[in-house]
Formats: sequence, C-alpha cells, structure tokens
Amino acid sequence: MAQLEVKNLHAGYSRDIDILRGLDVTAREGMLTTIIGANGVGKSTLLKTIIGQLRPHTGTIRYGDADMTTVGTRDLIDLGIAYVPQKHAIFPDMTVQENVEMATWAFRQQKSRARRAIERTFERATYLRDFRNRRAGLMSGGQQRLMQLELALMSDPDLLLIDEPTVGLDPKRAGQIYAHLRRLATEEERTILMVDQNVIAGTDVADYIYVLELGANKLEGSKKKFDDEYRDAISEWLF
Repeated sequence: MAQLEVKNLHAGYSRDIDILRGLDVTAREGMLTTIIGANGVGKSTLLKTIIGQLRPHTGTIRYGDADMTTVGTRDLIDLGIAYVPQKHAIFPDMTVQENVEMATWAFRQQKSRARRAIERTFERATYLRDFRNRRAGLMSGGQQRLMQLELALMSDPDLLLIDEPTVGLDPKRAGQIYAHLRRLATEEERTILMVDQNVIAGTDVADYIYVLELGANKLEGSKKKFDDEYRDAISEWLF
C-alpha cells in the first residue's frame, strides 16, 4: 500500500487555461478522502489528471514510488489503482456474467487470476447472482452503480479513485453506496479518493476532507475538525 500525493498541480483542457491552480491533495493509506466543491471547481479534472487522461501543466503526482505524471491509463491496474467514472461504465445489453468477464480484460492472459476474480465477485456481491444471466440494463440505477464498484474491485486495487458515486440516485440507494465505500476503507483497508457534490453524506463517511474553490485548496481537515469547526460554513461556500 502507498499514499497518493498531489503537489502544486496545474492542469486543464487547454495549454493556456488552468482549471487546477496549484492544488495539493493527499490520499492517505487505508483512509477515505473526500473532495467537495461546487460545479466547475476541478474535482473531475483532478481525477482525470491522476489517471493520465490529462497531463499536468506543472506539478507532481506520486503514488508510492511511481511518478503518475508519466503513467498511462492502461498502467493503472499494474500499479494497484482502479478508477470509477461518474457515468455508468457497464454494458447494459450484455448479461451481468458477461460484464463481469469483461472486467478481467486487462489481465485476461492470467487465467487463474481472472477465474478467481469472477468467483470472488459473485461471492461478495450476492445480489448479482440473481441477475447473472440477465441483461445488466435491467438492474436499477443503484444496483448498476454498486456493480460498477464491484467490477473495479476485480483487479484487487489498493487505491480507488471514484467520481461522484451517487449522482442521480435516491437517498436509500445512495446510502448503500456510501456504506459500501466506508466498509472498503475500514474493513479492507483500501485507500479511497472520492470527489462528491453530496456535501453531507460525502463528508459523513470520510476520514479526511478537502474543499476546493476555483481549482485550488479552500479548506482541509479531518472529519472531526469539519464536524467541530466547519460544517455550518460549507453550504455558504458551495451554494
């Protein structure tokens, strides 16, 4: 395991325009770190830069000994990293079984590893068994999102990067997602970096919290610090 460190990061979609402006973020080992902020402050841009979809203009990104500024997206699994995008990354017209098998594509040549990953997924996510031979698109939005998390776990990552895990979900389904993420950090000691607009729920499950404003750090601290000092002020900054 290792921690992810982002230092003085400047990045954006145009060479001349920075969305991220000197951002510093650390995702500590075995902890759930939540980044909150209004639309357009650079939350998703940060994740895309970490995984190599964007290259930083300046700054450093390190995961353990790895320099992430030179790593490609295809290298993430080998580094023990999984990325869960905001949009549902499943194949709705394929069966759940087929989706699960597709999630082993990056390590398909390691047949025993792929087989164990498939078996483990159906063991831990028992609700998927009922849909095993049915189209994934027939599941509810919440079930699809939970499935997407399970697919990301098939490579057994140490670090999970998660973009808006509950967007569009009702409170009950959202609560299930947050509880699952909390278990992954607490019981499985996985490191999680999550960006979220759900200020209350997203910070309730966090160990450490960052608030972004205009692509830079506005505020940071432990959950206790936020509960004691900042919670009443967050809504004023974001809305």
